[in-house]
Amino acid sequence: MKHEQSLYNDLEQTENIISALQKVITLLDRIKNAIEESTSKIPRASIQLNTITQATEVATVEILDVLEQMETKIHMVENGLKELENDNLSEKQYLLLTGIKQTITELKESTINISVTLQVQDITSQKIRAANHLIESVRKELLKELNYFETKKKSDCETNKSNETENEEHSHAMDAPFRKNPEHQSKIDKVVSMWHENGNKGH
Repeated sequence: MKHEQSLYNDLEQTENIISALQKVITLLDRIKNAIEESTSKIPRASIQLNTITQATEVATVEILDVLEQMETKIHMVENGLKELENDNLSEKQYLLLTGIKQTITELKESTINISVTLQVQDITSQKIRAANHLIESVRKELLKELNYFETKKKSDCETNKSNETENEEHSHAMDAPFRKNPEHQSKIDKVVSMWHENGNKGH
């Protein structure tokens, strides 16, 4: 009777362990799915960042070309204005010349501000490239973890198949002495069924 009770307790503990393991496996599957989903999204984000960076760099080069042309033309206009200053100008012409020089000064300040903004943009592009590199590093780490889950899953599957075989042999061997007790037989059948279910999930 004591041996029967001991077996009953062992089976109950085994059932609890299996139940706990199944919960852990379910949790690990959810983590694995989350990693797979995140990993699949990272390349798209990386491509989008690269596209934005490349488009911004192209626009920056084009703007710099325009600024360079503007600087050359402004310099030519300034030289022309200096020659005009040497001529005998009327008061009206002098005021007009002064207004033109002021406009050119403001224009030069605007081009300088644009250049400073482009410098900030270049720093931003560098940060985007750094962020892109970091994202790629995270993706590689996630892939490593994903490979770990796959390897662990295969290992668990093989272990479950081995344990399932041993449990079936043990159940059939112990089945006869306690066949008269429906409750114990039900417990045994339930445990074996759970092992089967767990083994099938491993596949």
